[in-house]
Amino acid sequence: MSLLIVDDNQYACALAAAQLKKLGIGSTKSVSSGAEALLCLQSEEFDALLMDWYMPDVSGAGLLSVLRDKRFKGQTDVPVVVMTAYASSDNIERALSLGADEVVIKPVNSTDLGKAIAKALLGDRRAQSVPANDEQGPIDSDDDFAML
Repeated sequence: MSLLIVDDNQYACALAAAQLKKLGIGSTKSVSSGAEALLCLQSEEFDALLMDWYMPDVSGAGLLSVLRDKRFKGQTDVPVVVMTAYASSDNIERALSLGADEVVIKPVNSTDLGKAIAKALLGDRRAQSVPANDEQGPIDSDDDFAML
């Protein structure tokens, strides 16, 4: 499994990569901007994209808008998990409406990150209006973690 991490904060990229490794996902690539992510998605295949919402050059909203546009000459169907420290309902709704599969709130722990990635990979939109790390009850099954 290969994931692209997009965050302008190098520490956040390193932390996400370490958490993904803990989950058994050792193949990650980190870039520091939305523009770099678009270039990567044009030349490489990834199983999922983990991205920050607020970035200086191309924001998460801008990246999702381009990524989900059929005219984009790259991987438009990659599952996307948005990470944000600004988890207002407006931000969450906007991310989901622009094509994010899941939203997690920073700081993210590996359990919540694993749940979000599993849901995004499975296309599970049951809890799409609720951030993956906003516990609403027990997990339905451990099948979600089988893909990780």
